[in-house]
Amino acid sequence: MAANETLEYLKTIYGKKKVLTIGDLVNRMEVSEITVRRKLKQSGALTSYNKNGKYYTLPHIPTFDSHGLWNYKDIRFSKYGNLNRTITGLIGESSRGLSAQAIGELIGYPPHSLLHGLCTTSLINREKLHGKYVYFSVQPSLYQSQRERYDSFQKQATEDDLPCITAVRLLIEKIKRPKEDAKGLAGILGSENIKITELQINRFFDKHGLKKNRI
Repeated sequence: MAANETLEYLKTIYGKKKVLTIGDLVNRMEVSEITVRRKLKQSGALTSYNKNGKYYTLPHIPTFDSHGLWNYKDIRFSKYGNLNRTITGLIGESSRGLSAQAIGELIGYPPHSLLHGLCTTSLINREKLHGKYVYFSVQPSLYQSQRERYDSFQKQATEDDLPCITAVRLLIEKIKRPKEDAKGLAGILGSENIKITELQINRFFDKHGLKKNRI
């Protein structure tokens, strides 16, 4: 039976079901487990990366999100395959690498032991930056691109961040002088030995959703 014929056959077996186990399929198809597994492989069926990989879905069923992930209830699938391939794929697709926390939030699973194994086998890169581990691709050109974007993002974030006392003083002056623009506020604060630029003020207002002409 050709692959497309197998897939069409399995569509009729699944009916309205989105996921089934091997046991479910054995009962519905009335064939051996070996036959079921062969047909699933032939059809390109996907295996859940959680629940011990016991659930299967057909290629046309998942609606993957922008990260290539799909959840059915608490059963999780990935366009990449199992957990290791999913983590590697997510890191490879990221623009500036991913932290362990970000990876865990995406896959819904604590990734630390898996990340350690992937690093040990040189499938991903790990670097400690700004006090936390960040994971990057091992492909040289992609790694270089991710690092450059990560560094640029961190630089931007650092420039945008204001010390608490500076932010408070800025807000106080803006409330006192609601019509004052960023250049004027920078001058007022500068006269009080508070170092802040017009660009930092505009970014601060943008970041926190504050209008520049009034609060």
